[in-house]
Amino acid sequence: MSNELEIKAIKVEFNDYLFFVGAAKATDLFKVSVVLRADEDPENGFQRVLGKTRANQIAEYFNNGNVIPGSIVLSSKNNVPDYDNKQNMLKLHMDSEELLVIDGQHRLYGASLAEDNVYLPFCIFYGLNKVMEVQYFLDINGYQMGVPKTLRLELQKFIAEEDSEEFILKSLFDELESNPRSPLSGKMSRTKSVAGKISHVSFQSGLKPILNRIPLNSFNIKQKKLVLLNFFSALEFILIDIFGDSKKLSNAAFFQAIMWAFPDICHTVRTKSGNYKQEYFQDVLEVLGGINWEENKGTNNHAIKQLTAAITDAVSGKNNIRDDMF
Repeated sequence: MSNELEIKAIKVEFNDYLFFVGAAKATDLFKVSVVLRADEDPENGFQRVLGKTRANQIAEYFNNGNVIPGSIVLSSKNNVPDYDNKQNMLKLHMDSEELLVIDGQHRLYGASLAEDNVYLPFCIFYGLNKVMEVQYFLDINGYQMGVPKTLRLELQKFIAEEDSEEFILKSLFDELESNPRSPLSGKMSRTKSVAGKISHVSFQSGLKPILNRIPLNSFNIKQKKLVLLNFFSALEFILIDIFGDSKKLSNAAFFQAIMWAFPDICHTVRTKSGNYKQEYFQDVLEVLGGINWEENKGTNNHAIKQLTAAITDAVSGKNNIRDDMF
């Protein structure tokens, strides 16, 4: 059995660099490749620890019929390639671990675990020394920017299935951001985190935990939008009455706390009035003026939970005082 691997490749010579680009079976590339990890080989290694969970996720991604078009970047241990210019064929030796992985170890390993043959794009450099290999690794990984979380959530609109949790959250965000009647219009940010605005991340932190609780879980999407518009309109009125402005509406910590208290607020409103009109929310939310805001102004998770409890206690306290008690 031959220990040579022949793969179709295009030869590129540019700025004194020699490299080959093409696509090959991941299992074949995996057999002729090696990864030098810093924790395993402190003297020569520079790669990160392999995350097997991540690699398995990539394998599953391929198993579901998806592709990852980004190239695996490799460096050959041989300075002179064994290349047939007429046939555009690059010859590699299967038993020599000829290629060093510079970038793409998780994609390569994950693709090699996939159920079917996966073809990966590759870029194989010849003539790189250790310094150049490490510099490429740092350049490729150091300048890559992850997609901001709030932008990822915004892009769910293209892939979320209708009536899914992601679709509902995105629809509610859109309504509160774009409806002229909404007090949050102009105070929300779709694609990035902005000080003084509610991003998708803050919005989901507030809404997601209560989406499947009473009363939101019993409403259709139109009713969810209406009750939230009534609620925020009432809240804006109360905040202006207490503080002289409604800046707290776009404060991420306050937004999260008030939304976590929303089911209890709705219970009180429903108990007192039977419906969720703006004026009834206003009546119940008047008690917010009695909260000690100086003691409830932190932004960490503990402070948010403390403010939620303060809001809930205030609302429940008002609900317990009935006219027929006097």
